[in-house]
This record gives sequence, C-alpha cells and structure tokens, in this order.
Amino acid sequence: MKIFVLSLSVFMGCNAFAQTHQLIQHDGIVQDINFIKQDQNLVFYSNPESQEQKTISIHAVAALKELKSFENQIISSKNQINSKDDYYKVVVLEDQTQVTGLKVGEEFKGQLNKMKGISVWEQWEDTKRAVKYRAAEKGYPFVTITKKSNGKYVATAYTY
Repeated sequence: MKIFVLSLSVFMGCNAFAQTHQLIQHDGIVQDINFIKQDQNLVFYSNPESQEQKTISIHAVAALKELKSFENQIISSKNQINSKDDYYKVVVLEDQTQVTGLKVGEEFKGQLNKMKGISVWEQWEDTKRAVKYRAAEKGYPFVTITKKSNGKYVATAYTY
C-alpha cells in the first residue's frame, strides 16, 4: 500500500511540473514552456528544466498552445511588409525590452528633420515617418529610434 501511495504521489507530482504550454514564434520556432503571464507587451515564461524567468516580446510570438486543454491563444499576427507603400504597418518600438526575440536587421543613421515653423513633436513625427519609409523599403516590420544629443538619430530595424 505504501508503494502504491508513493507511486501515485510521484505520478501526480510529475504532472504538476510538466510543460504547460507551447510557444509558437512567427519565425517557426516552437518551444515547450511553463507560461507565467503576459504583461506590458511581453510574455513571461520559464523553461521546463529551470525556474529562471525569461521574457519575449509579444511581437515575436504568434500563439500560445495550452497542452492540457489544446486551446490556442493568438498573441499577435504577423506583420507583413511588401513594399514602401506599407510604411504605416511598420511598428516603432519605444522600449528596448520589446525587441526580445526579434532579429536585428539593419541600422539607419540620419539627421532629425528640423524645419522652421513646426513644433518639436511634429519634427519627431516627421523623423519617425521617414524612418518607417526606409524600413518598409527594406521589408522590416519593426524599428527602434534613438535620439542623439547632436541632432542625429540611430534607428535599428528588426525582423522575425
């Protein structure tokens, strides 16, 4: 009887710590993970072998599939850029943590658009639009822009 109870508790304990989800990325990578939470454009998870908490951007994740109930939760749709005309689809990521899981594509450098008679905010919007055009030309769906103190910027493009 003791062996039966011990075997049953070991079996139940293994199920409690089993992988609970599959993380499906836009680039086709599938991982077995222990899902923790989704917050602030990030998915928090841990690998089944360790308890170390990791993060990945929701922009890199296509879906989460729960293994016990076989439910699929769509996290984000793939952002397909076909030409320069799709510049409005390019997403400007504000925080560097949002690029986790995305691949670095290309770096653009330039001068901030400064014109007389328009506000600083409008100048920044013009610069963002110009960077989006350049990223769309090359087919990159994501970009981050860093202002420099000398009136220049560095933009990094990302892909899946």
